[in-house]
Amino acid sequence: MISVCIATHNGEKYIKKQLESILSQLSFSDEIVISDDGSTDQTIKLIQSFEDKRIKVLTYKQHFDYSKFYLSSYYYATANFYNALKYAQGEIIFLADQDDIWVENRVSVFMEALKRADFVTSNFSIINEVDELIDESYYNENPYNNLNFVKILKNLPFRGCCSAFKRDVLQAALPFPEKLFLHDCWIGLNACFNNFKIEFIETPLLLYRRHSNNVSDLNSPNNLLFKISYRLKLVWYVLVNRLVKR
Repeated sequence: MISVCIATHNGEKYIKKQLESILSQLSFSDEIVISDDGSTDQTIKLIQSFEDKRIKVLTYKQHFDYSKFYLSSYYYATANFYNALKYAQGEIIFLADQDDIWVENRVSVFMEALKRADFVTSNFSIINEVDELIDESYYNENPYNNLNFVKILKNLPFRGCCSAFKRDVLQAALPFPEKLFLHDCWIGLNACFNNFKIEFIETPLLLYRRHSNNVSDLNSPNNLLFKISYRLKLVWYVLVNRLVKR
């Protein structure tokens, strides 16, 4: 069984096209777990219009925390994804953003790779707000080759929207730390530090949508000091998690 976990918030502009691209690749026994963080637009109505029993919608209203203002978008997206992941029933978990589009054979290619690996991620293309191609292939080389501490600090390669993993990987990452603000990097780092097998697919299997409201490092305005500090914090969290679970 496959669980696709999506965090939504005011995603009416693109959610319908994203769900269409995902549902067409799932079997009737799979599920899409959507955690919605207080959308005030037509997001929920559009999701419900599919009338598909595979879609499960969770309501998750967060309260604004002024102490997390400087990283609020990351923090709230992470908490919202965590809510979806807690209810996922599948042995294979895909993460998906509300505004991207899955390439036609994405699931079948990933499932084949997951026979060999525990955590699988792929290259991706970049499109704009009207589906025009900006960059056909984001990565020119495998970002997971010779992954080490220094390389992790320099450029975190883990992107949730490009990834799928086995339940054992998720279990190693649960529960999330209380103040976590990069869910995909947390899961990926736990996979790496716990010696799960990671595989990178060179073929772009996702159309990543770049627009003004992205919550992503691709559009990150944060300075170098901030980026280094949160990388160090993530690594510290992972080390503590390993010690606790021994």
